Amino acid sequence: MDIALATSLHLDHGWRATERYPASLLQMQDFVPVGLLCVKSALDARGLDVNARVIEVNALVNAGAIVGDERFHAGIAERMLEGGSDLVGLMTDPDSLHHTVCIAKHIKLLSPYTRVCLGGPTSSPIARMLLERVPSIDLVVRGEGEITFAELVEQLVRGHTPQGVAGVSWRDGARVVENPSRRLVENLDRLPMPAFEAFDMAAGAPLYLDVGRGCPFSCRFCATAPFWERNFRMKSVRRIIDEICVVRDRYGREHVNFSHDLFTANRNFVEHFCARLVEERVGITWTCSSRTDLIDAELLEKMAGAGCVEIYYGIESGSPDLQHAIDKHLDLDRAREVVVETRTAGIRPVTGFIVGYPMETEATFEATLRRFFEFLELGGFRAHLFALCPFPEAPMYAEHRHSLERLAELYDLPLPAAASDAADALRAGDQDLFCSTYRYATPHVRAALVDASEEIAPHLVTLKALWPRLLLHYTSPLDWYRRWTDWIEMINRERGRRPTLHQGTAADLLAFIAEELERLAVTSGELAALVGYERLKLTAQHLRPTLRPADAICDPEDDHIAGSDAAFLVQAFDRDMSSMLRGHQEVATPSPEPRWVVAIRRSDDTVETLQIGLCGHDLIEGASRSMRVGDLIESISRARGVSALAVRHLLRGFVARGLLNLRPVR
Repeated sequence: MDIALATSLHLDHGWRATERYPASLLQMQDFVPVGLLCVKSALDARGLDVNARVIEVNALVNAGAIVGDERFHAGIAERMLEGGSDLVGLMTDPDSLHHTVCIAKHIKLLSPYTRVCLGGPTSSPIARMLLERVPSIDLVVRGEGEITFAELVEQLVRGHTPQGVAGVSWRDGARVVENPSRRLVENLDRLPMPAFEAFDMAAGAPLYLDVGRGCPFSCRFCATAPFWERNFRMKSVRRIIDEICVVRDRYGREHVNFSHDLFTANRNFVEHFCARLVEERVGITWTCSSRTDLIDAELLEKMAGAGCVEIYYGIESGSPDLQHAIDKHLDLDRAREVVVETRTAGIRPVTGFIVGYPMETEATFEATLRRFFEFLELGGFRAHLFALCPFPEAPMYAEHRHSLERLAELYDLPLPAAASDAADALRAGDQDLFCSTYRYATPHVRAALVDASEEIAPHLVTLKALWPRLLLHYTSPLDWYRRWTDWIEMINRERGRRPTLHQGTAADLLAFIAEELERLAVTSGELAALVGYERLKLTAQHLRPTLRPADAICDPEDDHIAGSDAAFLVQAFDRDMSSMLRGHQEVATPSPEPRWVVAIRRSDDTVETLQIGLCGHDLIEGASRSMRVGDLIESISRARGVSALAVRHLLRGFVARGLLNLRPVR
């Protein structure tokens, strides 16, 4: 039996929002498909006569092997059927379930006798509904998939039906059968190691290790605890370290992420884990998720010492009233302290907030916005703002499912009409099946305010230096946010951009802020300088990437020629931007000496900025004329009254950054 196991589609939303791409090009969020690799290893352990292939669809799209054209879904189906697949297993994701259904339909059109099986938290709670409403789906694996899928395949290989395989829903002719649920695996260490060898681990895709499952809490908006039956399990410290060492030693991985919602639920476990990492000198960096009421400065220090570099904290609401209503029950002042303690420990704190609860009010919405900006500033790294996603297994869904009123404005795959229309028609025509792409009614908050939150967070993070100064000019963050929502809606109506009426790019956001500064009569000073700085960074995103030279001449000799092949932007500022960007408490007064900021786009799409003074500007000007190093250094040293050694050191730094290059005189 030939089996294809394929990932679900994940649009890279941060990339999508920059709009630095042709309309026909897709950029997906690829990843090491650890879940499918776990399923494959459990299947392989059965010793059956099967060939199971793992396909990371997102990586194929990014590589151009699957094209985002009119045949997008058919192209994916063809890829899954290569080799004559008898069974195709599809991961499911809330945002892309409608595309998964389209792919399933094309698989059946191309190969009617190939069985299509869905799995994962998205399809599990709606298994019966999927089988009743989508004829192209034959099977759904509910809950934990490793053992269930392996037993299912064994039955099929033997020519039997799935009858009796716990955890499987299936179609028996015109009848849908739901077998009894399977008990959770008590000891996760008994599951075989993920089949990393079945994936191109050298490609560099982000790696999320499965270190534990479940959550003991009962937040009403969340489906994690119900999916895992509120059963909290961790792999042993030894098993986790063994997996880390495998990906480090075999595949050269120096960083991993832990895909567990609540890594710090058991303090003794975390302390033991950190101690073993240090004692065994494992030497990797890692990220995890936690709650702010399950961590403190002492534990953070131990985690940082063991290589933890980032922690995600789900705050969910900035309102104490909503904290109680959604059964999250966080002390927000303590959460604030934890964000500071995390940053102090040298770990990046990432916080997540949600708006659009059915019981949301303007007061709770404003409180969440205020905390979002506060935690973004205090953490100094990244924060997320989400619109509430309805999940069928979440307790809140059972109570409010009938209040779903509109499709979400989240970005979907920018496909040609021939491909996108079919997927759009699916979710528009079946609110129950594709409920996660809808939004709840919020009687006390304008729907536009919720809709505008869908894709704005990456831009707010990109422009994070602005908010501490800009928001001082408004009565509240909500006052600013209302004005932005109205402005972008007006702009998008003029553009004829209906499906995402309240979404804009970072450039849109900067254009709006520029108009606001004129309205507020703030046309100079720190804030205006910061807007200019951010506009420079955004413009630099369109430059061709500049690499840091690995083998360039780095020691400038006098007979070398200084030049530049790099693409960069240079802009003058009347103040010390480096000082200003270090924190809003510092007052950056106008400088008597001009300052310039150089912006360079790197190969990973980040924009690097470098502030330079008169000598640095002279170096760039001289290199543009391809001057001899000795002549260039002498002229700058004489004109600016600085030592030749200092100019030479500065030139060496520019070369190391790839800004300038050196070549021998021929």
